[in-house]
Amino acid sequence: MSYPQRTYISDTRNAATGIGMYLLTGVNISDARTYFLSFYAPPSEGPTWLGWAYYPNDPEMEGPLLEPLDNPFYHDPEPVKSAQDVLVGIYHTHSAESYLGDGGADRSAGGENGDIVEIGQLLTEKLNQAGINTAHSEEVNDAVYIQAYNHSYLAAKKMLEKNPTTRLLIDLHRDGLPSQVGKDTAKINGQECARVMIVIGQKNQNWEKNDAIAREIIKIAEKKYPGLFFPKIRYASEARYNQYLTDGAILLEIGSQLNTLEEAQAAAGPIAEVLKEYLGK
Repeated sequence: MSYPQRTYISDTRNAATGIGMYLLTGVNISDARTYFLSFYAPPSEGPTWLGWAYYPNDPEMEGPLLEPLDNPFYHDPEPVKSAQDVLVGIYHTHSAESYLGDGGADRSAGGENGDIVEIGQLLTEKLNQAGINTAHSEEVNDAVYIQAYNHSYLAAKKMLEKNPTTRLLIDLHRDGLPSQVGKDTAKINGQECARVMIVIGQKNQNWEKNDAIAREIIKIAEKKYPGLFFPKIRYASEARYNQYLTDGAILLEIGSQLNTLEEAQAAAGPIAEVLKEYLGK
């Protein structure tokens, strides 16, 4: 067999292995984070798939806790007193994330913000237009990738301290998928939209409260815009994702690196309408 033929067969076999593992387990062999994530129910109801990590003592690369987990800063939302009070806070742990569906890079370089921050700003504008006062942090948190969660923790805490009426604290990302899987979209209002996934970290004594809020948001989305949100939450048993800071802290992933920026932009309006309904506006 010639060298090109052997190479083709090897590439095809590797691609099939990657797709098979991803579809069966949710594990992306090109993204070590996903070895610690599960598309299934929480561990008490189903398996959590484990494997090797970037480095073994910190599978989510979150770094050491800046405050003790058993007595951390905790935000209990204050009553809303005026129409100007902020209800939603949006920040980005991985602020360099971008969409390569248009032919660009999947991450910005040199400590600059990527497409995901633009999407965060657009979602903020859509929420404000819908009557949901929203704060948006454009701080670069991942100039040094392994320090991203230490930086975003401080950004999220600062947002909560400045806006004590915050009901939802959203860490906005885009997913990372094997290229062989391809992008996923839903047609909403005649437009192809990047689909949305909610991720819940379970290394948090109050994670079930965040989980209940996420389930309610998905329930509203399924009625209002079927297919926009993935119906199953992704759980990370060894991750915090800053979600112990407040009830209503969730990680949203709008599409993956395989989507186009336009598809991510198209999702912002429907997401804002779903969150508006959840907040009772």
